[in-house]
Amino acid sequence: MNQKYCFVLLLILLVQSCSTVNSEESRYALLVSKENQVIQETYTNGANPASLHNIQSLTKSLMSILIGIAIDKDFISSESETIDQYFPKEYDALKEEQKKKIRIIDLLNQTSGLSWNGYLEHEEWRNSPDQIGYVLQKELEAEPGTTYNYNSGATHLLSVILSRATGKSTLAFAKEYLFDPLEMTSPQWELRNDGYYDGSGLGLSMRTKDLLSLGQLLMQNGQWNGQQIISKNWVLKMFDATHKSKTRWGIRKSTHGYCWYQATLNGALINYGMGYGGQFIILVPSKEVVMVVNHNHDTPDGLDQQIDFLNNKLPDLLEAIN
Repeated sequence: MNQKYCFVLLLILLVQSCSTVNSEESRYALLVSKENQVIQETYTNGANPASLHNIQSLTKSLMSILIGIAIDKDFISSESETIDQYFPKEYDALKEEQKKKIRIIDLLNQTSGLSWNGYLEHEEWRNSPDQIGYVLQKELEAEPGTTYNYNSGATHLLSVILSRATGKSTLAFAKEYLFDPLEMTSPQWELRNDGYYDGSGLGLSMRTKDLLSLGQLLMQNGQWNGQQIISKNWVLKMFDATHKSKTRWGIRKSTHGYCWYQATLNGALINYGMGYGGQFIILVPSKEVVMVVNHNHDTPDGLDQQIDFLNNKLPDLLEAIN
């Protein structure tokens, strides 16, 4: 690990231990439902129900849902498929025998083994004329499926695989099988330079109430108005603790896998998706509660905001819900 990366990791850990930012000052929206009924809906700092918010890495959680739907619909046989079949002629990098072992589940679980230096990579990757090649040509630092390393570029490959497996763009597939059934009409999704919709968490904007619908859908084991949008089996996989690895991100002692976090807070099991700056879908099954939050992401204080909300605001909000 190079010195620059070590310094950044040390800085992140220091910020986590001494955050002083008040996340309420940058919050745009907070929505809470209990037993599928909205019990709180608050907008601040000029936001309103129609406002679109960049959801950052919540995009990864959405990609997991879409991959699950593609498997349900038999576009993809299973998450155990190796990814080399989706990149048959493009990149010599996948001719390496070890890289041929990378599976879809490894992209979902951040265990591809491909080198990635966190935030240090984002701008270089985003500005690359070939985001797919940028990721696939990375050095393989660990056996696929063995070592957790949060890799936004690798998650983008899920969008590419989804498009190539279904013959539809990620946006078109999402509209047909998820957005339209949930009556989401306004998501805005950026294309990357490689021509595929962003799967990394840097280019999708949605309304807060659309995020609430996603949370409610998952709380209902994939059912919506009597229709099975996502199979119960896939929902259970996304929240299965045995598929998750320890992570330094999020609520203390969180684990992460299938692009969803899991933790215990105030004695309650919590499943949640999280994006930079404080974008959250939070599910508390024991209370039948879904909470969604959007903060301003366009700030260098984004990590502080996330930490402040999770450590200082969320416990009180959950305690107040009967």
